[in-house]
Amino acid sequence: MKNTLSGKNVVIVGSGVGGLSAGILLAQSNYKVTVVEKNKLPGGLMRSYKRAGMDCPVGVHYVGALGENEPLAKMFQVLGISVHELFSPMGQEGIIDRYIFDDLTFDLPPSIDALEKNLRNAFPEDSAAIDVIMINLRDFSRRMIDPSFLFNQGDPFQNMDYYQPMGELLDTLKASAGFRAVLSVPCNLIGVQLDDCPVIFHHMVLACYLFSSWRLKEGGSKMTDVFVRRLQELGGSLILDDGVKKISLTEGKVSGVILESGTVIPADFVVAAIHPKILLQLLNENDLRETYRRRAKGLKETEGVIAVQISVNAAAHPEINHNIYRLQKNENGIIEDGVFYQLRSANSPNSNLLSIITKSSYSDWVPWENTISGRRGKDYEAKKMDIAVSLLQKAADIFGNLKDAKILDVYTPLTIRDYVSAPEGACYGIMRSSRQLLRAISLNNVPVGGLFLAGQNALAPGVMGSIMGSFNAARQIMGVDLFSQQIK
Repeated sequence: MKNTLSGKNVVIVGSGVGGLSAGILLAQSNYKVTVVEKNKLPGGLMRSYKRAGMDCPVGVHYVGALGENEPLAKMFQVLGISVHELFSPMGQEGIIDRYIFDDLTFDLPPSIDALEKNLRNAFPEDSAAIDVIMINLRDFSRRMIDPSFLFNQGDPFQNMDYYQPMGELLDTLKASAGFRAVLSVPCNLIGVQLDDCPVIFHHMVLACYLFSSWRLKEGGSKMTDVFVRRLQELGGSLILDDGVKKISLTEGKVSGVILESGTVIPADFVVAAIHPKILLQLLNENDLRETYRRRAKGLKETEGVIAVQISVNAAAHPEINHNIYRLQKNENGIIEDGVFYQLRSANSPNSNLLSIITKSSYSDWVPWENTISGRRGKDYEAKKMDIAVSLLQKAADIFGNLKDAKILDVYTPLTIRDYVSAPEGACYGIMRSSRQLLRAISLNNVPVGGLFLAGQNALAPGVMGSIMGSFNAARQIMGVDLFSQQIK
């Protein structure tokens, strides 16, 4: 369908990887782009922050599919951003992730063929189930490598079987508990339980890491700077420390935005690279149909996390080029609890950085719900530190005695809520579960002329999902013909 809207002025709300990617794509096609960010610094969850001189990650711990001719690398190429300036490959020792359960340890290797070998060695009784899963993964990989993947992001996979829950598929295959547990991990990486995670998202996450896995060389601040620089090279502008207060409409179509400062910016298009529930707050109640508002308000969020950043002695604890997951599963292979560990260089002569992340429910922090970051009081700080100390003590089971360990920072769902305006502090936004998948997808068709969603809440979570959502928004604004010309 060709774009029937006209005009060249675009305002993008939010300067995370989704907002900046959308801005770059549109600026490349001579749209006049203004990205508006409520915070003093751009980047959203992409951006890292400094503690004791160390670069602490927020949302980008590792990414997949950045190798030559792989889908995310193709997107970076279209954006004009160098992969090798920002990222270095993982898995040189044949491991991307190590999953440690009480009764088994499984290494996720850096290729589909190697995964099949590891699965067959670990779970010989699941041979028939492994046959089906590997056929599916290879099918997904072929589709994601195909150039048409960038053109058809609204519905890249036509097979409706891929929308069934992953747990339901494994039930049909009579998968063992151990096999189910290993395949549960990609679901947990996007904040959805195995029994409610659509096969399409499970396989997309897993296939991306199996293509190739990468870590940032210098940190999320450098990544943000590169994206901002690319936007500005193309003539795009960035407004910081001044959020959007209201999106203005004229006769049912976008006409501009009003900032918190009172500044008015005319716009033919607005791209909201923010949470849909936050978008509702920027519109008058009668600007949207009540059915759309109800769908957006009723969507369930993914769970929040608590993250602890710890400096450790670099000589005693050298960088590990794979991630470690310590996981607890029940007798049915469902992961009930887990902790993520990443030990990497902090570009410091004496210290390395240990990042520890585990899930944390927003409800656990309700007593401080009406406070803001930096002003939550001693009880909040004490609870935060108690959890951090407990996680540090448990880390000794994995790494041994952590020499010179010092807790640098702890962030909770409330931190994320305030930083990127996620209603319940969910790192992965709305839950892409089988139960609410159609409702989530339907939000992409915003019933306002010139208004579009981008970022991870548009199509899929994570860096790749965020950029896919931005490609989709750019395609809707530019029209298929112009968009197709640009991404060749």
